[in-house]
Amino acid sequence: MLVDREGLWFRVLAARYGVEGGRLRDGGRRGSSWWREIARIREGVGEPGGRWFGEHVVRRVGDGSDTLFWTDPWLDETPLCERFGRLYVLSETKSFTVAEMFTLGWGLDGAAWVWRRQLRVWEEEMLGECQTLLSNISLQAQITDRWQWQPDPDSGYTVRGAYELLTTFDSVTVDDAENLIWHSQVPLKVSIFAWRLLRDRLPTKSNLVSRGILSSAAHLCISGCGEAESAHHLFISCSCFGSLWALVCSWIGVPLTSSTTIRDHFVQFTYLAGGSRARRSFLQLIWLASVWVIWTERNHRLFTGSTSTISQLLDKIKLFSYRWLKTTSVTLVSNYHSWWSSPL
Repeated sequence: MLVDREGLWFRVLAARYGVEGGRLRDGGRRGSSWWREIARIREGVGEPGGRWFGEHVVRRVGDGSDTLFWTDPWLDETPLCERFGRLYVLSETKSFTVAEMFTLGWGLDGAAWVWRRQLRVWEEEMLGECQTLLSNISLQAQITDRWQWQPDPDSGYTVRGAYELLTTFDSVTVDDAENLIWHSQVPLKVSIFAWRLLRDRLPTKSNLVSRGILSSAAHLCISGCGEAESAHHLFISCSCFGSLWALVCSWIGVPLTSSTTIRDHFVQFTYLAGGSRARRSFLQLIWLASVWVIWTERNHRLFTGSTSTISQLLDKIKLFSYRWLKTTSVTLVSNYHSWWSSPL
């Protein structure tokens, strides 16, 4: 249905559900269950590999007449509405095709750029970055636009090819990590936060820059380390916040884990002590308390200007974890003082 927009199924679904941003709507609650499931696959909702389908199809532009400038992934395989989200919000040409924008002119003084209001300085800088990407683009009048399935550009999309792609994902690690975020002794808001963290959906500065909400100059970590504030950096590799893990491991008496991803870090940390389910549950809770403390400290520094030392952050982890366990378990063996020194 991406390829043949004149086909019967596309026309039937377009008539019933409508088209928005060049894509068929899912119909919401009024849509049929089978069509909503297909739409979920398109968006990758609930799949271990995230947006696996959308991330593996790109738009190859010929004359540009059938490709939407802002919402189709035709330039560097990422929709411009995602890469320059702020400009997209302000644009009055959201439904224009690549050909229409090219004809109007997308250069420095081109007529393609029509805004709801005058751009601010940092938004002008973002526009300049977008125009730089477009500067070497030329259209081919005799070639039609087409979709391309990246895993197999020659043969195109097949069910077998999609199956092989999905089975290459490290679904065991994904499932293990996401199952660990739900802990009966951890506040629900913390588990929801962890779910967003594992899916890289927290409003880190890197994510806000990629969505066009912050300027590219505002991407540095709040700790002052000089690195970009991505989720992996903030929670794992930051010279400031990342050093907290060594203190946590020393406190509970387990070796420091070394992982390349947040998911792997969570799984490996939880299984460090081995042994009983109770020990794994304990480490699971400590990890959730640790990332929660890091995130709240980040927000305090960003929004209130208050700063805690790494030792103070460790104390907060000890306090939160003790309170969570004490609130939900009347048989907690450790008293407050023994917990503070050696909980295991």
